[in-house]
Amino acid sequence: MALPARRRPSSASDLTQIEEGSSVRHLHPTNHNHHTKAHTVRDELGSMVLLVVLYMMQGVPLGLTMGSMPFLLQAKVSYTQIGIFSVASYPYSFKLLWSPIVDSVYSLAFGRRKSWVVPIQLLSALLLLGSAGWAEERLAEANIVAVTGLFFGLVLLAATQDIAVDGWALTLLSRKYVGYASTCQTVGMNIGYFTSFTLFLALNDTDFCNNYLRAAPQPQGIVTLGSYLRFWGWFYIFITLIVALFKSEINFRNPTSDGGEVEASDPAEKPLSLREAYGQLWGVVKLRSVQRLALILVTFRLGMLPAEQAAPLKLLEKGVSKEALAGLVLLEFPCELVSAVMAGRWAAAADPFVPWIVGYRVRLVMAAVVTTLVFWFPPGAQSLGDHPLAFLGLAVCGLITSFTATLMFTAIGSFYNRISDPHMGGAYLTLLNTIANIGIIVPKLAIFALMDVLTKRECQGAKPGLDQFACPVSHHQAKEDNVCTDAGGQCVVVRDGYYPLSYAMVLLGLGLMLHFQRSLPRLERLPLESWRAKSRTL
Repeated sequence: MALPARRRPSSASDLTQIEEGSSVRHLHPTNHNHHTKAHTVRDELGSMVLLVVLYMMQGVPLGLTMGSMPFLLQAKVSYTQIGIFSVASYPYSFKLLWSPIVDSVYSLAFGRRKSWVVPIQLLSALLLLGSAGWAEERLAEANIVAVTGLFFGLVLLAATQDIAVDGWALTLLSRKYVGYASTCQTVGMNIGYFTSFTLFLALNDTDFCNNYLRAAPQPQGIVTLGSYLRFWGWFYIFITLIVALFKSEINFRNPTSDGGEVEASDPAEKPLSLREAYGQLWGVVKLRSVQRLALILVTFRLGMLPAEQAAPLKLLEKGVSKEALAGLVLLEFPCELVSAVMAGRWAAAADPFVPWIVGYRVRLVMAAVVTTLVFWFPPGAQSLGDHPLAFLGLAVCGLITSFTATLMFTAIGSFYNRISDPHMGGAYLTLLNTIANIGIIVPKLAIFALMDVLTKRECQGAKPGLDQFACPVSHHQAKEDNVCTDAGGQCVVVRDGYYPLSYAMVLLGLGLMLHFQRSLPRLERLPLESWRAKSRTL
């Protein structure tokens, strides 16, 4: 393989990685004899654990924002307002806008990534601790604007930390094992998301706690939103202090001819300016290969988005208790952890898009099955024992969906690691992850709004003259005092917009699948140079 043109690294502490197979190495003079033995997984274990913990901490605010809060708000607001709350997750989708700042501005003495990870996690801790009681009050009031603003801030901090951690992952692990970074991300994010979604909802639900965890009933769950935020605030502080005091940054490491590696740094190298960093990022965006991949990333979730995002909320609307749903997901979680590891191994062992396509097909089928299952699900189920076969069907669908989602996430992450330019630090990975996140975050508001628009309620049993406009959009308000109920009537759903919308999107997904099956193998066969923008030379 020809040696590529020598390019500047993204910072003075990060050295350009030399392409595998090259006999030339660029090393700092003081390090040229610093050979080490070939690394094993055991040598990387500490770094992998750190990555898992850091990604887990990012999963905590995301689990609350994308999982728990819509559940807690469902009984108080309309689906359109839940869609408005989804704006809180937008920073995770648009972190690309400030990723060059994170990659270019730092303290070399403290560490390029630690310069952002440590203060961001401390700010997150202060926000969690300071807003705990206030958040509880705003939730009780169903103050969408205030709650959205708070979680927008938490996700903004988590997204900024993710930029730094993604970049650190490329140098924290040796070249041989850098592909495991996506597995660390998958495991860590799943743990954080599960903790803030499933576990929190179970411990927050009064009925679940009284029936399974307490000897004597109490008027509220074991964990409130306020106490949960305080716990994680102190946890953030504890982990941040450990990282700040005991973890040193590792520079890029280059392979030696005997299979070992050397650490390398070059103080003479000048970091990219912000203008150059944004220019470098724009150069990647203009690549035809990246544009083709981006089209896939922003559209592939459309087919299953309504089913996966709204099905639990529709079950709650049918009277299924949060206790039952929380108990169901608690039972699923150990299986999900095992499936995450299995999916990670499969995705790492095969060509990335082979398991990705398999996961997409199965996940699309599950979207149709779940939509049908929600339609036929018996209303008013208060426990798993009420309708065991129906809940078993939900559990099976949930496990299959979780496995295939993890499979696709890990597979595409493995592909990202293959094509990402190490000279750009975490900016390249952030670009690809941002594009992928746009495909799920941005359409969510439209999806929930369409559900309300397509749903038709009629006022029945009241005086003549009242039509569907007498019934509020919110399913919760439709059961409370309103024009229809004040007139002695009842708001009845005659057409639920969730079902036609979900089935229509599944059909759209089938059409997209035909395109993916042709285009993805072509992308996978492209040479590495097709994914690299022209960099400045020394």
